[in-house]
Amino acid sequence: MVLDNTLIGALIVLLLGLIAFVFITWSNTRGARKHTENIFQQQHLVRISPDVHRLSQAVHLLRPSVRLGFDYIIKQDDGKLPYISEWDTGGSMPTQAEIDDALKKVAAIDCTGYAAMRRSEYPSIEEQLDAAFKARHGDTAEQEMLDNRIQQTKEKYPKSDDAL
Repeated sequence: MVLDNTLIGALIVLLLGLIAFVFITWSNTRGARKHTENIFQQQHLVRISPDVHRLSQAVHLLRPSVRLGFDYIIKQDDGKLPYISEWDTGGSMPTQAEIDDALKKVAAIDCTGYAAMRRSEYPSIEEQLDAAFKARHGDTAEQEMLDNRIQQTKEKYPKSDDAL
């Protein structure tokens, strides 16, 4: 049986369309994977380095809509202060003077803000874990006491963005 030229042409177009779809999907998946790895690396850096954490807070203070790992990348070379290595957003990158001012505000908030005040009165992680263990095994008294203490501390030092 002989296939006519129209059917062969349609099959070729269909095959080329399928190849293009697979290539675009593969390319997008590869880009998304790279982007996800970037975000994870940035979040890890924020968790392990207090200086990077403060810089990311300062940037967020200056440009609340930008997101670490999406819109900008922070790097920290051995023994040096962190810096913004990439700025991939349409807005302007903060100047060093703006960053320095924001870092001062972040440091002041860390020392005197509600989070620091709460931290000094919250039960320790060990106490909370012990109470959670006991609660899972039926003794909820300690968990309820700690929850009450945490709630009182939250009410005593409410979240406030006024310091920013």
